[in-house]
Amino acid sequence: MDRSFLSEKEEDTILLGREIGKLLRPGDLVLLYGDLGTGKTTFIKGIAQALNVDPEVYITSPTFSIVNIYEGEYTIYHIDLYRLVGDEIEDLGIWEYLNEGILLIEWADRISEIPKEDFLEIRFEILDQNKRKITVIGYGEWKGLLKSLDLEEVLEQ
Repeated sequence: MDRSFLSEKEEDTILLGREIGKLLRPGDLVLLYGDLGTGKTTFIKGIAQALNVDPEVYITSPTFSIVNIYEGEYTIYHIDLYRLVGDEIEDLGIWEYLNEGILLIEWADRISEIPKEDFLEIRFEILDQNKRKITVIGYGEWKGLLKSLDLEEVLEQ
């Protein structure tokens, strides 16, 4: 099941992240794909808002730290694989975070194997300076959850 949405401004991307974030629970995996500047971290800001991460916490891509941890309703592990390749990714032990909280992975195209059948894939594409196409693809139980979510209505608010 996949659904595409048009984000015309940063607030749309945050709102979409917030709505998806309301459905996330510990053990959930969200894989994010897209070039630099497409809105992946902005989307994660919305997820953090939905899960009651302190608004004073600065949500930023962990390009150099590799993993950022945000505490809210659930623990969020925000991982950025941009600078890593092959064995470096395997050595991180990222799948262990699934036992502890919600796992959000930017640059997920660098992962060779996904250990779950139930996960979300979010694809970001630049249409112009402000517009983004965001495609949400659900696997396993996420297929049904995405059907019930009326994101078009959300983005019209």
